[in-house]
Amino acid sequence: MRIGVQGKLSMSAQFGGPPSGRSPTDFFGRQDSAQRATRRMLVLFAVAVASVVAMLLGALALGKYAFMHFYGLAYFGYSPWPHARTLICVGAVIVAVMAWVSWSRIRELADGGRVVMQGIGALEIAPDTTDPVHRRLNNIVQEMAIAASVPVPDVFLLEHEAGINAFAAGHGTADAAICVTNGCLEKLARDELQGVIAHEFSHIVHGDMRLNIRLVGLLAGVVFVASTGRSLLAGNSDGNRRGYVLGQISLGLMMLCVGSIGHLAGRLVQAAVSRSREFLADAAAVQFTREQLGIVGALRKIQALAEGSQLNNVDSNEIAHMLFGEGGRWSRLLAAHPPVPTRIRALGMPYREQDIKHVSEAWQEPVQATDPDGRGVSIAGFAPATSVPPTVHARAEVPAADVPRVATPSMLTASVGHPGEAATTAAGNLLQAIPAALRDAAASLDDAPALVLSLTIATPSAQRATQLQRIEQDQGTAMRARVETLLDAAGQLAPMARLPLLQLALPRLRRLPPAQAPTLLQTMDALVRIDGGVDLYEYCLVRMVRIYLDEAARPAGASTAGPGRLFDQRADFATLCAILAGRGSDDGVAARRAWQQAMDQVLPDHGLDYAVAPAWQTSLDPLLQRLDGLRPIDKELAVEGLATVVLADGRVTIEEAELLRLICACLHCPLPPFLATT
Repeated sequence: MRIGVQGKLSMSAQFGGPPSGRSPTDFFGRQDSAQRATRRMLVLFAVAVASVVAMLLGALALGKYAFMHFYGLAYFGYSPWPHARTLICVGAVIVAVMAWVSWSRIRELADGGRVVMQGIGALEIAPDTTDPVHRRLNNIVQEMAIAASVPVPDVFLLEHEAGINAFAAGHGTADAAICVTNGCLEKLARDELQGVIAHEFSHIVHGDMRLNIRLVGLLAGVVFVASTGRSLLAGNSDGNRRGYVLGQISLGLMMLCVGSIGHLAGRLVQAAVSRSREFLADAAAVQFTREQLGIVGALRKIQALAEGSQLNNVDSNEIAHMLFGEGGRWSRLLAAHPPVPTRIRALGMPYREQDIKHVSEAWQEPVQATDPDGRGVSIAGFAPATSVPPTVHARAEVPAADVPRVATPSMLTASVGHPGEAATTAAGNLLQAIPAALRDAAASLDDAPALVLSLTIATPSAQRATQLQRIEQDQGTAMRARVETLLDAAGQLAPMARLPLLQLALPRLRRLPPAQAPTLLQTMDALVRIDGGVDLYEYCLVRMVRIYLDEAARPAGASTAGPGRLFDQRADFATLCAILAGRGSDDGVAARRAWQQAMDQVLPDHGLDYAVAPAWQTSLDPLLQRLDGLRPIDKELAVEGLATVVLADGRVTIEEAELLRLICACLHCPLPPFLATT
């Protein structure tokens, strides 16, 4: 049965949920839900602002009424109440000030996750760190990034926080940053830390971070009144100016009381936005790792240990909705996270007080483990003083359909944003298969550009000497020498390892001086055109680097989806399918058959004929840009159509698989690594 755009839309669930019959952690459903949650957040913010303004105006009106009667002015013909025009003007000023504060905070956060981390004093963990504990943390983050097919985020550490907590911040994958507390390293075993990191990657992949960072900016305006009142009460004044002091205290007390309502409203907005998405991120973490015990173990330790998930040296109010666990002590109504027992049960695991008691007793006096890599040992090498009594834990079975091997277009599409255990394992193997020299180059600020250039010309070519000359001409002799040093290893790299290696190197490119990034892109463009034509793989490689650098330069302006509909962009989609079909087969008849099958599958009434433009390179850039602006549900159809083209002949080469991953990356649909059929 064919299911076109209208058929997919008819399966849409109610507000905030994915299409029926699909997993609640579905990538495209979560993307669509994030867009709707943004609109809901704006409505809640407007209600919070209106409530604060109304209460503040009411307090001012009552204050004038009391003042006029206290001094008897109301008995001399003066109105005890302020005029409506005065209230409107004051209200407009208050709204303008709150909007300006929110806008200013949003502008401060425009550079993304790194700004948030620096604002709370987090320590950056360098990719080339030699600290063994930090290297283990980096390895986990890198494995998850490769499995999820996104650039490796920056890694930060709150080194003075003993509680178990973590969060991700940023506008998108180009500026994402992950922060963990020192408590995560000292108390969580590798599987548990991997579960926490997988939870944060769910927020990165599914668009939750953009929602969260916008909420930080909006809430700054809501809590501004309370913070101003607190400042007035704490301010020092001249004791001889008693009238001024009394007025300052009165105004400060009034603003603090009314602003506290705004703070309360902000907490409610955080809870409304965060709670349901925490359940989804927990479920996605289990899908990522197929290991319930990992994330459940972390939640049990939060519940059992005295430190819990508390942040004692960081003001967690602003980032409360971003955290893995509750950062402060709030009532259940105001908590930004569901209760730990509820989260554990939602993952299909029992919550038993004896389990919590055993964990608490075992970690009363943690000791340095003799085997730092033991299964029950924390990532920093600590172990319980006594062993935890064995309990029966269910491990999620890995269904055959979740193994990353090509089978059907719908299976491949369902894996977007959800790598599964097999992909995570494959990511670890790919990471280990990359030569150490290339991994070191990807982690180096100086060598990362050379590594990217070496990947651009890694395919053996008669134009290799000319390409190296062009590198020397554009980038200098030192850059050419670095490229030549890496070229042999890059040329021997397995095709499946190229994209993971690029994902390791991209974060280093973000730190390039502003003038160097455009020059690097110009050199890459020139290198792929030296032989007189542009291979589709080369084109997508260069475009992916360009997209990343553009989004890294303007993270707040980056967009991963838009309002576009696939049927309206059917000509662009048909061209892309035709290009991909021609790449996968030298037989024109077979290519046409693959194209027809894909178009009929997702757009039964397309009304288009098969055709491939001779100079497709000139039209592909705007074409991909327009398709990148599709709605999430339409992107799902587009990816399914592209997968249909690749699978039409029943066989997929490694080159075709990696090419499809690159195209999907250009459309902001991260496709995990999967195995080819040949």
